[in-house]
Amino acid sequence: MPRKGKSKPTGRKSGAQPGNKNAMRHGFYAQRFTADQNNRLDQQKPVDVQSEIALIRICIEKLRDELNFEAAYLTDAQKNETRDDHYLKALNTLAIMTQSLSTLVRTQHLVHGKTGDVQDSILRALEELRLEMGI
Repeated sequence: MPRKGKSKPTGRKSGAQPGNKNAMRHGFYAQRFTADQNNRLDQQKPVDVQSEIALIRICIEKLRDELNFEAAYLTDAQKNETRDDHYLKALNTLAIMTQSLSTLVRTQHLVHGKTGDVQDSILRALEELRLEMGI
């Protein structure tokens, strides 16, 4: 049954059109990663903390490889020279990314526990709660 008020434009197929990258898991970043980095990301499960951990680790590697501590100077219109603080901004970004990685790794450990079993982690947490409450 045709939809009211909507007709399919001529020359278009149903579904995604050629060149549509909406289904890419990390399409926004894909052009900035090497083929090896994209392959490592493709090996991760789509909805898993582990895939986010892998993404942040790759970003940390890329930033680490680009860090440059050599002094660079900027000159303004009045010929005043100031030291560029690009390396400080990169270090700040690296610190934030490392903190995010740490949080994700901790989250994964809390959710999956050492054995990776969610049910065991929940049962242990309930047991600890029961002991704390004296039940």
